[in-house]
Amino acid sequence: MVLEVRRFLAAGILFNEKVAAELGSNGTDLQLLNLLELQGSATPGDLARWSSLTTGGVTVAVDRLEKAGYVKREPNPKDRRSSIIRPVPKRLLELYLIYKSKGDVVVNVLSDFNGRELETIMRFLKKANGGSD
Repeated sequence: MVLEVRRFLAAGILFNEKVAAELGSNGTDLQLLNLLELQGSATPGDLARWSSLTTGGVTVAVDRLEKAGYVKREPNPKDRRSSIIRPVPKRLLELYLIYKSKGDVVVNVLSDFNGRELETIMRFLKKANGGSD
């Protein structure tokens, strides 16, 4: 089972790297954008915690994403020394269209499982992502 998980992860990482290269970006920047899309917005500190990158590394990546038009910075109303980083919806739509084919494959594979099996898969994914049942 571990070998299949490794194969699944490797395929996802390689696909992500391919997409990033097509966009003139890199995998780390694309995953930070993914985290932002999942959360809606974040501070640089949030992104650093979620990604295990340094705040300096996050700042450099956000600079690149902002220059490419994928994110925008806004003043943080809770801390004037910080900013809130938000994804730009129009640019996310472009990424969505690229990733849609991969998502369709996953949905198709999951359609072969019944409700109870899907619950088990979801429980596994949540635990693997550091959550609980």
